Amino acid sequence: MHPERNVGAQATLLICVFVSAAAVLAAGCGRSTVEGDGPSAIGRFDVQGTSSAVPWSSLEANDAAEDFHFVVVSDRTGGARPGVFASAIPKVNVLEPAFVVSVGDLIEGYTEDQAQIEKEWDEFEGFIEQLEVPFFYAAGNHDMSNAAMAETWQARFGPSFYRFVYKDVLFVVLNSELFGMVSKPDTAVPGPWTQAEQLAFVERTLAEVPDPRWTIVIVHQPLWDYAGGGRGDWPKVETLLANRDYTVFAGHFHHYVKAVRQDRNYITLSTTGGGSSLRGNLYGEFDHVALVTMTANGPRIANLMLDGIHGEDLVTEDVRDTMRWLDDAVQSIPMPGEGPTFFDGRAAFQVNNAGARDLAVSLHVEPGPDLLYTGTALTTTIPVGGAHLFTFHLQAPKPLLYRDIRPGRVFWSLSTHTGENPVDLHLASALLPVAPFPIPSGSAPSVDGDLGEWGPLPYRADRQRDIVSAPTALTDIAYAFALRESDGDLYVAVRVSDDSLLADEARGLMTQDSVMIAVDSRPDPERSANLRLYDSTRRDLAQMAVGFVTLRGIVEESYYLRFLDGSRAAVASQATATEAGYDVEFRVDGAFLDQHAGESWKTVRLAIAAIDWDAGDDVNEIPWHAKGSDGRALHWMPDRFGEAPVAASGTFTRSVER
Repeated sequence: MHPERNVGAQATLLICVFVSAAAVLAAGCGRSTVEGDGPSAIGRFDVQGTSSAVPWSSLEANDAAEDFHFVVVSDRTGGARPGVFASAIPKVNVLEPAFVVSVGDLIEGYTEDQAQIEKEWDEFEGFIEQLEVPFFYAAGNHDMSNAAMAETWQARFGPSFYRFVYKDVLFVVLNSELFGMVSKPDTAVPGPWTQAEQLAFVERTLAEVPDPRWTIVIVHQPLWDYAGGGRGDWPKVETLLANRDYTVFAGHFHHYVKAVRQDRNYITLSTTGGGSSLRGNLYGEFDHVALVTMTANGPRIANLMLDGIHGEDLVTEDVRDTMRWLDDAVQSIPMPGEGPTFFDGRAAFQVNNAGARDLAVSLHVEPGPDLLYTGTALTTTIPVGGAHLFTFHLQAPKPLLYRDIRPGRVFWSLSTHTGENPVDLHLASALLPVAPFPIPSGSAPSVDGDLGEWGPLPYRADRQRDIVSAPTALTDIAYAFALRESDGDLYVAVRVSDDSLLADEARGLMTQDSVMIAVDSRPDPERSANLRLYDSTRRDLAQMAVGFVTLRGIVEESYYLRFLDGSRAAVASQATATEAGYDVEFRVDGAFLDQHAGESWKTVRLAIAAIDWDAGDDVNEIPWHAKGSDGRALHWMPDRFGEAPVAASGTFTRSVER
């Protein structure tokens, strides 16, 4: 779109904010001529004189004057992946919509530092300057999580809830954080506005614009999709909307799903650059924008992604709910061995059918370089509500230390139905016999990054052991580590070999060299259970001692660390550069471990990874499939928070009685 056309587009968008009407503009219609003998006008076409046979299907053009297009962009933040949102802007421009609306989470936020707030909004508005059509803001939890952010919003953008009318379609943009903040669901975000004012605005708007041809509601949180059927005052809004045609758009969950309530469509979008595992369509995890065409019969939605265009039924509630249980249907079962060496043992998985149809399961095993498996491929059907335990007898050609075994893989195919539609899922599980490792007791080392007090470091990671991390396994580092207990405190030493160090205060934890540990002292079954990172952030990580350290110390990244306040107080760490790489020491407070063990701790589960970036790497040049929330991470064991963890892996036990 040329600049002068941009001016015209903005002029035709007659917006009435806080008022009840807008002009309806007649759209001009392009005309095309088919060359031939004697053109004649039929409908909007000038066509060749017709006979009984014509080379077209009809002459009813799909260009009604009242139709228009707009684009909805979704969450950019909540673990923003740099470059995605910026890359979406030129794609939106190519679509030439009348305007763009957002569903919020535009900046990372969650800070009261005014300079940081202004910096983040300046960056975002720089993106919007590249957009060739009007952009309408909506407030998400990352945009408005405290009074300082709310006041900044008001100073920059004015109201946090508002309305406009375009071609007789009413748009109502709401502030979901007034219904209840994400961090405090029973409390409205403090600042210039109240929830009572917002509800009065909704009631007044619907009274003043009583009969539009459609109503579009924009709200960040899918307030209807929480336990109990509706968070806060959302049911009141639905009651007010009940007698009109409307569609609701939201974001926040980073998973696409279409729901139907009151016989109306509720669309929760995926992401436009926000944190996501990007597992694909069935998971509702992808980067997209929604292109909405307003027709005489209501909106038609096309989800536009880099790899294609999909309609609004891409993921229905039935598919979403089926994927939720199917994704967790295969569970690794703890079967710990004894002693330091493995020769003969078992690994087990339980597959549960929590759906409404039979579940067909087939599998085959690749035992990997260190294990032998003589079984064959298996196929079975699990009835509704049933479960099946699969046990794999494993051997080693010669005794191996448990700490050195490289995992094999089990490949699963799971098939069921939702309604009349088949749902098929293919996944891999790590196949690995495990046993607890001892924690020696000794004098307390100084947590100064100098490992001179440690002696040999017995555990070594020099190849990727997370079987689904092939894209992130492209790393040239290795590390060794050791554990020690002293007076109830736990110490961890890590020596990283890395010929290209990257330490930069301007980068985040996941985009420079760093080491991560997570120490779980809870009793079983919680300790041995496996967790996905996004599902466990609030509930489980708060009960673990989690430490991140870079050569610059702890980098303040509010999104990754805001759930870990108690844990951060319990972990001390220090890193120092060496000729071969860098050394790291952690101390974990024994009182914290005792608290979550429910007694004096005896056993912990350790997750450890080193994140590798080479000097000169540009985060924007790393392929998206190689980024993820772990950067390029080297895992000693299959990632406990990843897609193929092994139950009870990385378990350590104190070697002294208390």
